[in-house]
Amino acid sequence: MNRLVSPRDLAEAIGMSESSLKRWADRGLLTVTRTAGGHRRISIRDALSFIRNKRLNIITPAAIGLPVLDAGVDADEDTFEEILQEQLISGNKSAVWRMLIGRFLEGATIAELGDGPIRNALREIGAKWNHDADAIFIEHRATDLCIQIVQQMRLLAMREHKSFRATGGAIDKDPYLLPSMLVASVIVENGGDATNLGPNTPIEVLKIDSIHRPVDERPELVWISTSTIEDPETTAQEITTFAKECHEVDIQLAVGGRDVGHLSLENIPGLSVHVSLSGFADQAAGLST
Repeated sequence: MNRLVSPRDLAEAIGMSESSLKRWADRGLLTVTRTAGGHRRISIRDALSFIRNKRLNIITPAAIGLPVLDAGVDADEDTFEEILQEQLISGNKSAVWRMLIGRFLEGATIAELGDGPIRNALREIGAKWNHDADAIFIEHRATDLCIQIVQQMRLLAMREHKSFRATGGAIDKDPYLLPSMLVASVIVENGGDATNLGPNTPIEVLKIDSIHRPVDERPELVWISTSTIEDPETTAQEITTFAKECHEVDIQLAVGGRDVGHLSLENIPGLSVHVSLSGFADQAAGLST
């Protein structure tokens, strides 16, 4: 993301004249740095952010060192998820990168990609295989590819000025990394500064980074990811108690994930339950306004 390219290379990548690109840079629409000799250089991160904000297409990705989509991998709307699944199974990192980052640069949000192709592809991969060593390898590799790409999306989506702070993680005994990472990335995309405490996060740990902090350091939002719950009744009681404590100090608590429907939570002010990433996105956007 920090690798530098020249205006000429970026112009070639997006099919634009170098002079037009330099004019946009001079107007502050594209972040550039200067070499010791005074030449303009652009980081890949700034280049991709510029491409996304301007809804431009990458015509020649190799010009700026990006993966080229393999022949036969290009997919339309009807076949996108099927082909993405195939590429994840085969471990074709460049194809998966081009497909998901391509959609992201075209304007798809992290929530849309997480709720749609990423979730659907990983669910199909998990359901398709018997859990022998080969199947576990394929599933874990596919998940790792998605994690790497979501991390890059988060960097690209990060805003210079953060509107609020959030912290969260996956519930205790929930080993899944990607769902909570997706929530953190969605929050960042919508103007928040998110601390993802990751999988297996007891509520007592969430309290350390929220209600136990000094007033001026407390987050406005805490999230809990629930991909798997061992004891729904006890977990619901713990979350309900935590939600009341958050409400007392004016912190919003958001709970979501695959198993959230197994929880019987009280109707507490400031507590929201989301069945999709789009719900987290809407809540984060509300805090940014």
